[in-house]
Amino acid sequence: MPRERGCTCSLVSSQARKLALELGAASAGGAYDELPEPMDAAVLFAPVGDLVPVALQALDRGGTLAIAGIYLSDIPPLQYERDLFQERTVRSVTASTRQDGRDLLDFAARHRLRVAVTLYPMTRAPDALADLADDRVNGAAVLLP
Repeated sequence: MPRERGCTCSLVSSQARKLALELGAASAGGAYDELPEPMDAAVLFAPVGDLVPVALQALDRGGTLAIAGIYLSDIPPLQYERDLFQERTVRSVTASTRQDGRDLLDFAARHRLRVAVTLYPMTRAPDALADLADDRVNGAAVLLP
Protein backbone atom coordinates (compact mmCIF):
# COMPACT_ATOMS: atom_id res chain seq x y z
CA MET A 1 0.00 0.00 0.00
CA PRO A 2 1.43 3.43 -0.90
CA ARG A 3 2.49 5.65 1.95
CA GLU A 4 0.49 8.81 2.53
CA ARG A 5 2.34 12.10 2.83
CA GLY A 6 1.09 15.59 3.39
CA CYS A 7 -0.17 17.56 0.45
CA THR A 8 2.31 19.83 -1.26
CA CYS A 9 0.68 22.62 -3.19
CA SER A 10 2.19 24.61 -6.04
CA LEU A 11 0.32 27.85 -6.47
CA VAL A 12 0.86 31.20 -8.10
CA SER A 13 -0.28 33.85 -5.64
CA SER A 14 1.19 34.32 -2.18
CA GLN A 15 -2.37 34.58 -0.83
CA ALA A 16 -3.21 31.13 -2.26
CA ARG A 17 0.01 29.67 -0.81
CA LYS A 18 -0.82 31.15 2.61
CA LEU A 19 -4.32 29.65 2.46
CA ALA A 20 -2.94 26.22 1.50
CA LEU A 21 -0.67 26.25 4.55
CA GLU A 22 -3.52 27.42 6.81
CA LEU A 23 -5.64 24.53 5.51
CA GLY A 24 -2.95 22.02 6.36
CA ALA A 25 -0.69 21.63 3.31
CA ALA A 26 2.76 20.34 4.24
CA SER A 27 4.31 22.95 1.97
CA ALA A 28 3.21 25.52 -0.60
CA GLY A 29 5.46 26.96 -3.25
CA GLY A 30 5.37 28.50 -6.69
CA ALA A 31 4.21 26.42 -9.63
CA TYR A 32 7.76 26.08 -11.01
CA ASP A 33 9.55 25.75 -7.63
CA GLU A 34 11.39 22.56 -6.71
CA LEU A 35 9.44 20.53 -4.15
CA PRO A 36 10.90 19.70 -0.73
CA GLU A 37 10.77 15.95 -1.42
CA PRO A 38 9.77 13.61 -4.27
CA MET A 39 6.04 12.91 -4.51
CA ASP A 40 4.36 9.51 -4.82
CA ALA A 41 1.63 11.12 -6.92
CA ALA A 42 0.65 14.53 -8.21
CA VAL A 43 -2.54 15.98 -9.63
CA LEU A 44 -2.19 18.81 -12.13
CA PHE A 45 -5.32 20.96 -12.14
CA ALA A 46 -3.87 23.97 -13.97
CA PRO A 47 -4.54 23.90 -17.72
CA VAL A 48 -0.87 24.74 -18.37
CA GLY A 49 1.03 22.20 -20.45
CA ASP A 50 4.38 23.72 -19.41
CA LEU A 51 3.75 22.33 -15.91
CA VAL A 52 3.61 18.69 -17.06
CA PRO A 53 7.42 18.21 -17.19
CA VAL A 54 7.76 20.13 -13.90
CA ALA A 55 5.24 17.82 -12.22
CA LEU A 56 6.85 14.71 -13.72
CA GLN A 57 10.27 15.73 -12.41
CA ALA A 58 8.76 16.13 -8.91
CA LEU A 59 7.66 12.47 -8.85
CA ASP A 60 9.49 9.74 -7.02
CA ARG A 61 10.31 6.41 -8.72
CA GLY A 62 7.03 4.76 -9.75
CA GLY A 63 5.05 7.97 -9.17
CA THR A 64 1.90 8.91 -11.05
CA LEU A 65 0.92 12.26 -12.53
CA ALA A 66 -2.83 12.71 -13.06
CA ILE A 67 -3.74 15.54 -15.41
CA ALA A 68 -7.17 16.56 -14.19
CA GLY A 69 -8.82 18.90 -16.61
CA ILE A 70 -10.81 18.98 -19.78
CA TYR A 71 -8.46 21.51 -21.36
CA LEU A 72 -4.66 21.70 -21.39
CA SER A 73 -2.35 23.90 -23.44
CA ASP A 74 0.33 22.13 -25.48
CA ILE A 75 2.82 20.04 -23.53
CA PRO A 76 6.43 20.79 -24.45
CA PRO A 77 8.52 17.87 -25.72
CA LEU A 78 9.33 15.40 -22.96
CA GLN A 79 12.73 13.83 -22.48
CA TYR A 80 12.43 10.16 -21.63
CA GLU A 81 15.34 9.97 -19.18
CA ARG A 82 14.51 13.22 -17.36
CA ASP A 83 10.70 13.09 -17.36
CA LEU A 84 9.49 9.48 -17.63
CA PHE A 85 12.33 7.19 -16.61
CA GLN A 86 11.98 5.20 -13.35
CA GLU A 87 8.48 3.91 -14.07
CA ARG A 88 6.70 7.25 -13.86
CA THR A 89 3.11 7.16 -15.09
CA VAL A 90 1.03 9.88 -16.76
CA ARG A 91 -2.74 9.58 -16.91
CA SER A 92 -5.57 11.88 -17.83
CA VAL A 93 -8.64 12.27 -15.67
CA THR A 94 -11.69 13.64 -17.42
CA ALA A 95 -14.47 12.09 -15.38
CA SER A 96 -14.94 10.66 -11.92
CA THR A 97 -16.80 7.49 -11.00
CA ARG A 98 -19.07 6.95 -8.00
CA GLN A 99 -16.24 4.96 -6.43
CA ASP A 100 -13.91 7.94 -6.93
CA GLY A 101 -16.42 10.05 -4.99
CA ARG A 102 -16.62 7.47 -2.21
CA ASP A 103 -12.82 7.30 -2.04
CA LEU A 104 -12.60 11.10 -1.83
CA LEU A 105 -15.19 11.26 0.97
CA ASP A 106 -13.36 8.48 2.83
CA PHE A 107 -10.06 10.34 2.44
CA ALA A 108 -11.70 13.57 3.62
CA ALA A 109 -13.11 11.82 6.69
CA ARG A 110 -9.72 10.32 7.59
CA HIS A 111 -7.80 13.56 7.04
CA ARG A 112 -10.36 16.11 8.21
CA LEU A 113 -10.10 18.23 5.09
CA ARG A 114 -10.92 21.89 5.45
CA VAL A 115 -11.82 24.07 2.50
CA ALA A 116 -12.18 27.79 1.91
CA VAL A 117 -15.02 28.93 -0.31
CA THR A 118 -16.39 32.17 -1.67
CA LEU A 119 -20.13 31.88 -2.25
CA TYR A 120 -21.91 33.47 -5.23
CA PRO A 121 -25.62 33.36 -6.04
CA MET A 122 -26.24 31.83 -9.47
CA THR A 123 -27.23 35.26 -10.77
CA ARG A 124 -23.62 36.40 -10.13
CA ALA A 125 -21.99 33.58 -12.09
CA PRO A 126 -20.28 36.06 -14.47
CA ASP A 127 -18.81 37.87 -11.44
CA ALA A 128 -17.49 34.58 -10.05
CA LEU A 129 -15.77 33.80 -13.37
CA ALA A 130 -14.29 37.30 -13.55
CA ASP A 131 -13.05 37.06 -9.95
CA LEU A 132 -11.45 33.68 -10.68
CA ALA A 133 -9.77 35.04 -13.81
CA ASP A 134 -8.40 38.04 -11.90
CA ASP A 135 -7.23 35.96 -8.89
CA ARG A 136 -9.70 37.64 -6.51
CA VAL A 137 -11.00 34.35 -5.07
CA ASN A 138 -9.14 32.86 -2.14
CA GLY A 139 -10.12 29.19 -2.22
CA ALA A 140 -12.95 27.82 -4.36
CA ALA A 141 -15.74 29.84 -5.95
CA VAL A 142 -19.07 28.13 -5.33
CA LEU A 143 -22.31 28.98 -7.14
CA LEU A 144 -25.51 28.70 -5.11
CA PRO A 145 -28.64 27.78 -7.08
